[in-house]
Amino acid sequence: MKDKKKKPVKFMIICCLIFLFCLTPPAMFVRSLLVMTVYSHLMAKDSLTDTGEFSISIPGGLSTLRADWYPFVMTFQDNAGFQEYMGNPNLELTILYNFPAFSLARGCSRLYDPHSPYYSSFYGAYLVRDTTGDAYGFHSDGSINEREITAVSSFDYYELVLSDFGLSQEDFIFDCNITDVKENVSYAGFDGWTRIDSDMKINGTCHTAREDVTSYLQYGSPAYSISSEFASIPMYGRIYARHFPQWNVSVFFYILVNDEATLLNCDKDILSQSRLSSK
Repeated sequence: MKDKKKKPVKFMIICCLIFLFCLTPPAMFVRSLLVMTVYSHLMAKDSLTDTGEFSISIPGGLSTLRADWYPFVMTFQDNAGFQEYMGNPNLELTILYNFPAFSLARGCSRLYDPHSPYYSSFYGAYLVRDTTGDAYGFHSDGSINEREITAVSSFDYYELVLSDFGLSQEDFIFDCNITDVKENVSYAGFDGWTRIDSDMKINGTCHTAREDVTSYLQYGSPAYSISSEFASIPMYGRIYARHFPQWNVSVFFYILVNDEATLLNCDKDILSQSRLSSK
């Protein structure tokens, strides 16, 4: 009889401990992992990576021993939004992305931390297909189309990140100045990439937490003190661009960071370890 009485007590204690943990900052990281594992898997089913033509692998934060990036790279698919943004109903867009690691003490990503070298930073790849057969991001002579390449980055950063945080279109800043272009680069197992480096001026991500922001499920709710919301900041951008006619897909590996050393480390230790291959 005594043992039977103890079981409900133990169950209540466990429930209370779980409840208390859910109120702590580290619980926000656990919530993010659970939500993004499921959501990314669902998105991948409708993505360009699910066509059976090719595979792409990009390392996540677990590939290094530093508290730098989120554990794994996620997938997002948004054909309709990108078609409307570009005024072209023939485009398909898949985004593979990663963002800065969580601060377990604050319960949110360092994406929001204006004092972090990972502030407002992302890396990953854009996969774009034009169903008419045109090579998105490139002119007919094979040279890069700066406007189209910049457009996919600005669409991602505003429409999918900052607008959900509450930034208005009128206040959006996305100035990009290409500083270096290097052709015939070997990357991700293929030759023939064009590497594009740029200096940028864009809105930072720090802001006062709002209600009903869907993105907080993955990034956590911002918990850093700020002096000004979405203040413009200098950033560094790097893109590796190549069109694959055998798949009719343009691939743009990208890094967006606010620290040049962080860009070089991300490229060397993580993004350059990515691999593309035919299935």
